Amino acid sequence: MNRSFHKSQTLRFYDCSAVEVKSKFGAEFRRFSLDRQKPGKFEDFYKLVVHTHHIANTEVTIGYADVHGDLLPINNDDNFCKAVSSANPLLRVFIQKREEAERGGAAAGSLSRRRKALALREDGPRRRAPLHIGLPRDFRPVSSIIDVDILPETHRRVRLYRHGCPRPLGFYIRDGTSVRVAPQGLEKVPGIFISRMVPGGLAESTGLLAVDDEVLEVNGIEVAGKTLDQVTDMMIANSHNLIVTVKPANQRNNVLRAGRAPCGPGRSDGAHGAVVQRLLSSLRADPRHSLELPPGGVEEHGPAVTL
Repeated sequence: MNRSFHKSQTLRFYDCSAVEVKSKFGAEFRRFSLDRQKPGKFEDFYKLVVHTHHIANTEVTIGYADVHGDLLPINNDDNFCKAVSSANPLLRVFIQKREEAERGGAAAGSLSRRRKALALREDGPRRRAPLHIGLPRDFRPVSSIIDVDILPETHRRVRLYRHGCPRPLGFYIRDGTSVRVAPQGLEKVPGIFISRMVPGGLAESTGLLAVDDEVLEVNGIEVAGKTLDQVTDMMIANSHNLIVTVKPANQRNNVLRAGRAPCGPGRSDGAHGAVVQRLLSSLRADPRHSLELPPGGVEEHGPAVTL
């Protein structure tokens, strides 16, 4: 990381690869520079800031002013790189003690007013101490439902985000048999299903996937006609940004779209769809038509998607 405390005005003007940083801690200001192309990691930047202000033994929070004047946090590699890339031309950094930031940064002049308020409260009923809620960190999505307007209401397309973390996706898959509606009636076809959820895994924490959900697509590629090993390889190859299209086993949690009202007697296609849906539901509930499992029931030792 480039630390340049005596950079000349000419060099600052012509060196477009350097970002000048002006940090403020209390009434103290410091200046240094960073490489715009290779700013480094947030941990190194944090160490540089506390070393520059001689506050190595103090826990602090770091924020910066963006181009619109909003104060945004710097607490991970992503928003640190965003802050450096958006600096134009100066990156203004504000440092605050963590306990002050969690209290909301009350002004020093309000201390006497708080003491008076506490003195007045002593005669009245005691109240429970308020909970101290810290500042949220690492705003990162972990999952989302996409393409709601494209897919049928009985399907769900889920995107899982890992952000390079070693945490596994946390679900097992198995092969089985699914029921399809064909021109000649109902028929059974091979399918891929979720057999088990790993407690504490990413998939379980989202609440968007469940046991016995049928996997239809992996990142836009249909799994029909593919083996269990092939589907596992597809998920591993796309584990950094996995998009899974499933047919949930529990259709009660599906959201009905506002534009689709219940079909009346004149809508034969809607009535036919409702009849088929009820028929499929009855097949799932009847043990004679239950989904076929591989030998041994739900697999516990098969290929696990631990990506």
